[in-house]
Amino acid sequence: MGVDAKLPWKDLSDRLVEALHLEQAPVGVLFSVKKPEGVPQFDRDTLKGCQFLDVARFERKVFYTDAQNNRDCKNGSHYLGFTPPFEGQYSGEWPAGDWPDKGRAICATPVAFRRTLKHYHIVPTGSVRYMVFGPLDLFPYDSSYGAGVVNVFCPAKAGLFLVRGADYEFGGATEGTTGPGTCSMVMSKPMLTGKVHYTLGCFGFRQFVRIKPEELIFGIPFERMENVVENLELLLKRRPDLAALLAEPLGQAHICTPEEVAAQRSPGAVLR
Repeated sequence: MGVDAKLPWKDLSDRLVEALHLEQAPVGVLFSVKKPEGVPQFDRDTLKGCQFLDVARFERKVFYTDAQNNRDCKNGSHYLGFTPPFEGQYSGEWPAGDWPDKGRAICATPVAFRRTLKHYHIVPTGSVRYMVFGPLDLFPYDSSYGAGVVNVFCPAKAGLFLVRGADYEFGGATEGTTGPGTCSMVMSKPMLTGKVHYTLGCFGFRQFVRIKPEELIFGIPFERMENVVENLELLLKRRPDLAALLAEPLGQAHICTPEEVAAQRSPGAVLR
């Protein structure tokens, strides 16, 4: 299956990889009620919804999934809109129950989970029948076929620059939430709200997805992607010192230079 040349994804993917020094291309994720044409169905029965990101990232495959492919995580299957809530999910009895067979023990009591549940973003059950995953530089669909999100894995330092790119033109503050399921935070929430969002992940995500300890994950709505990339590039062009900071290797602290100190002490514009 070839890439639709009219879509901007390859260009935007390549530019984001270069700007943020990413190791893999971002992943395109499409929510749709229409069966995708020209894309094969995932052929290994079932995984957790978040694990499909690894298939796209590391195997560089474009594919679609349905409810049958999402049986490995009954939480994610509901949060992504495939299935209704199961018994004990909303009451908090399953999240608070004893691991491994009576619950997940991720909170002390059922009521603690119920307080957390209001922070989840959950796609209405039945409003999604298919999800397409693939490396963004190979992704064949845009938002005319459904609602789409770009998932970006990156270290915290690169995440700072991605946030500043998202807010560069219009201001505001990009939010991140940790506590609810990862799929709810960086797939469902950006799709439902149209806003960029990030998370440190959830326990299942850190157990089953090949994310590095120092990485976090972003969700960027398709409609925001071009603006985010353009403004990130503009920021790095206007601030070569920050571009140099971003390019420094991971695992070591930045040591400020005399030039950086001098710029920090500059008096700024004189008001008249």
